[in-house]
Amino acid sequence: MARRLDRKVIFLEAVAGKNGLGEKRRDDWQELFTVPAGFEPVNDSERWQAGAVEQKADARFTVGYTARTAAITGENRLRFEGRDWRITGVKEIGRRRWLEFTAWKIRQPET
Repeated sequence: MARRLDRKVIFLEAVAGKNGLGEKRRDDWQELFTVPAGFEPVNDSERWQAGAVEQKADARFTVGYTARTAAITGENRLRFEGRDWRITGVKEIGRRRWLEFTAWKIRQPET
């Protein structure tokens, strides 16, 4: 089964820093690596079946299976078309052939 990997995603990891009180925080993200990816928005019927009623953009991203992509977890994020996405699930497709990341788009703070 051929996959269309016609997009690019950047995987991110949290960077530990400290706030003004010296407490640890994890609000900065650094780029790890970029990979070709497939993008598929989750449709409304899937969202309703899952019981999700809040307004958020959900999607699936398919990437090739490598040691680096297999190490990505829900602790990471991904960046797609300039926006960050929170990874909510990881599924192996085929025997070490593809990985499917389910994610939702993180809202941008209002300025």
